Amino acid sequence: MSYIPKYILKRMIPANAFFTVDKNGDGKAESIGFYIVNVISPISIPADIPKDPKELAKLAGVSDLNSLITVTLDGIDLKFDFKKLELLYEGKSVKMGNLADAAGVTLPVGGIVVVLYDYPEKDYPPGTKMIGEHELVVKYNVAGQSGDISAKREVTKERTLLKYPPDISKFK
Repeated sequence: MSYIPKYILKRMIPANAFFTVDKNGDGKAESIGFYIVNVISPISIPADIPKDPKELAKLAGVSDLNSLITVTLDGIDLKFDFKKLELLYEGKSVKMGNLADAAGVTLPVGGIVVVLYDYPEKDYPPGTKMIGEHELVVKYNVAGQSGDISAKREVTKERTLLKYPPDISKFK
């Protein structure tokens, strides 16, 4: 299991990194999100990544891509669905359906990836408030490499119901 020291994690996932997104303009959150700053070393996506999700799962050594990641929000396990995950970087969007679009991409040190997960406000557990402190834990197990990333950050009113795509350059 890999371990990321807390001082690096604080730089990777800044205090203002959590937010919600109103994707369709109805005044309700359709996605939760956070951003990650690459602070360690350039990250490269292989140029020969399979286009077919089944082939990608086979390459990762699993039968179902959804088993690669578990997500817990405020102690509640979210039923992870890879198809609900979207990554935004350098003005591009990558979803499970177009994962091969990320092939050959290198995220430099200092580069930012916005992670969005479709988790509509209507699906939040009773009593959950968007504004306030939340803890997100992401555990992964890919081709024998496992680890987890855990961060407790505050969602402020200014970070709720952002328009899609979120403009994190305005975050201070």
